[in-house]
Amino acid sequence: MSTRFGTPPAPARSGDGMPMGCGCVLGLIVLWVVAVLALPAIMLIGAFFVAYSLYAYLRRLASVMGVGPGADPKPVPPPPGRADGRAEPAYTHYLFGPALIDLRHAARVAVPAPAKLFVTYDAQIRRVFGNGGLLLWPFGIVVWLGMAAGVGTGLAAIGVLCVVQFAVVAVLALAVISAGQALRAVDSGVRRIRGIRTSCPSCHQRVPYPSYECPGKTCGRRHRDVRPGRYGVLRRRCACGTMLRTLLLTGTGDGRMTAHCPHCDEPMSRGAGTVPEIVIPVLGAATTGKTRLMTALVMGLVDGAGRDAGGADGARDPVAEFADDQSAEAYRGLADKLRAGVHTWKTIKVKDAPLRAYSLHVRPSSGRPRLLHVFDAPGEFVGRSELLRELRYIKTARTFLLTLDPLSIDAVWDSLDPGERARSGRLRSDAPPDFVFGQLVENIQGLGAQTGRARLAVALTKDDLVRGSEALAGLGGGSDEIRDWLEGPAGFDGMVRLMRRSFAEVRFFRTSAWLDGGEVDAGVLDLAGWILAGEGLRVRHPA
Repeated sequence: MSTRFGTPPAPARSGDGMPMGCGCVLGLIVLWVVAVLALPAIMLIGAFFVAYSLYAYLRRLASVMGVGPGADPKPVPPPPGRADGRAEPAYTHYLFGPALIDLRHAARVAVPAPAKLFVTYDAQIRRVFGNGGLLLWPFGIVVWLGMAAGVGTGLAAIGVLCVVQFAVVAVLALAVISAGQALRAVDSGVRRIRGIRTSCPSCHQRVPYPSYECPGKTCGRRHRDVRPGRYGVLRRRCACGTMLRTLLLTGTGDGRMTAHCPHCDEPMSRGAGTVPEIVIPVLGAATTGKTRLMTALVMGLVDGAGRDAGGADGARDPVAEFADDQSAEAYRGLADKLRAGVHTWKTIKVKDAPLRAYSLHVRPSSGRPRLLHVFDAPGEFVGRSELLRELRYIKTARTFLLTLDPLSIDAVWDSLDPGERARSGRLRSDAPPDFVFGQLVENIQGLGAQTGRARLAVALTKDDLVRGSEALAGLGGGSDEIRDWLEGPAGFDGMVRLMRRSFAEVRFFRTSAWLDGGEVDAGVLDLAGWILAGEGLRVRHPA
């Protein structure tokens, strides 16, 4: 019905039937609410996505490190089957390779995890809030801004975390390197203080550190340098999985691993490098009885009465045992001949074959043990300096053993009856003792041997053959008596003077390599006792 003011106009409506004014008001209210709550909401959402980004990174990092059900570690390259170049057949220490591999793998796999999270949630935000009209898109913007801020902050935090991880690995690697070098220095220093020098019993060269064969069953891989380094500090893992010790003084040289010379690859003695070594060159002309005397000397140490108490204080002689299989095998053949009373063969240098020492562990009743190397040099080496140069061990010897054949002394030979001379003719050395010794001193001094600081044991061998000689009648076994006899009736006063002038100490012995009732001659035991006593070992036969 109309009035006089006319029909009132109909109110304006929005497209969906809502009055336009109400929609604008509601929109303004929404914008006001969003504006008021935007900053707290963005901060809250951002904090959630920071935590979520770090969680995503750490979860992927754990998988890279091989932790958790979804473990996906980067495979570590296996070690080579044998030493090749600088590479050893051992697993590299984690900080010297695998750690960097894990860091690179983490950078490729774990670091992009937050970015992938952003892409995933960006698509979901667009789908949920973008289709909700003008009322929802402001909330979508707030959520998107919070996510972007959170993921960006998370990526920055992850970058810092990666830098910290790399720094920690670098610091630990430097610490391990420093520890390894320090342990090497301590190991070398302790060995130097203890007077431990290592030499090869085959090629006779100085060995700063042996190479070692893995003791694992069916392995046999050769590790050239097991000292602390990139393959381990206190232990290293062989390619077969066996753990190896890295320091001589903490168990590397305890005999469980076979040591090899890095120069000639020949096996070294058990315990090489862990105890001081005694080097005894046995020198003399051919057929002077070096091999038999050396065998008797070793027999006196290994099979003698050294295990019995001696003296009022109950002291025991040192106990000796072979330090390698080669020494034990060579000794058995010679000892059998000695016990059977037959002659031993002449020592011959086979071309390209090493002149290997008899190596024994000598353990005194108190004090530290020693590694004794007794070298039997062929007689033809004495007079030829070019051959004597092969005997590099002479430079490190502090005690020399010289054999003199009394049958080669004219006074003794002439005093034997024709029958004895006929029986002993093939056993006699035809080299004059004074000429041989003169050549010997000249040659070994030319090789750099410090004879002025060394001792010389002079052994008159074959005493069992010449005891009845008139030339030796009344001669006792004392060193002074033998020296006086050599200077007087024997006519070698010049040789004795040269001996005393060339060496710091000279001691003379009468010895026989023939067994008397299965027992080693007392002169041989006195000789062994004097040698060991001079090296600081307490014995009952100090001569």
